[in-house]
Amino acid sequence: MSDISTGIGVSETFISDLGLAQSPARSTMGCGNKQRNWKVFETLYYRLLKLYERVMENQNNRQIIEEIKDQNIKRIDSTTISLCLSMFDWAKFRTAKGGLKIHTCWDDNLQIPDLINITEAKIHDRYGLGQLIFPKNTIIVEDRAYFDFALMLNRIKAENTFVTRIKTNTLYETIEELDLPDDIDQDIIKDEIIKLTSSQAEKTKISICKLRLVSVYKEDENKVIQIITNNLNWTARTIADLYKKRWNIELFFKAIKQNLQIKTFFRD
Repeated sequence: MSDISTGIGVSETFISDLGLAQSPARSTMGCGNKQRNWKVFETLYYRLLKLYERVMENQNNRQIIEEIKDQNIKRIDSTTISLCLSMFDWAKFRTAKGGLKIHTCWDDNLQIPDLINITEAKIHDRYGLGQLIFPKNTIIVEDRAYFDFALMLNRIKAENTFVTRIKTNTLYETIEELDLPDDIDQDIIKDEIIKLTSSQAEKTKISICKLRLVSVYKEDENKVIQIITNNLNWTARTIADLYKKRWNIELFFKAIKQNLQIKTFFRD
């Protein structure tokens, strides 16, 4: 606020254009913010996103997947930040440990978050964001913390495409095993059309939907991951590369934890 006050004060023309008689003092702005509803800042953030989205889309260095280069991609994840429970008694997590969780929806075109919700650390990822259904043709990439039959079915009805990890104990039946190219994409070891067969899948009626299951070998971790999606037409390479895009949101979390010196939290 000191910087803002000083910055406005360097130009009498700027002060006049803002309709002010003089540059506001830091204390004046502080008193105003104390009474200001948080929705003011939410509205401002979304207006700035709208104003600068074209610039951000043209100037970022995001990885382009040719098959889906013009589509809207959202990546959803969360990260936990530990807090001292004696200092932040509202951030209860475990018996002797405090924390908060940052639930984030990352816009791949803009390369920044367009939705964030901060909760107590004990809130499960699945319930951390109010918005998990998106406009038609949105692609949603997330980890298996969001693997939920009812959510998957609602997204299919909304014509969203989800790409996520399947849980290891999930029951399914292979309907068809798709051919893989012989000379490329050697990390992709299986591509299947499946249907879910558990009693819970039948109860939610997700069992009637055909899904895709792509198994990918990760050499750096020496393990196989299984990626499930409701898209039956993309190449297996596109599905694997889409899930790999999750790494960008992890880098965002890493930057927050390593670079921002956040020492105080305010709440209404």
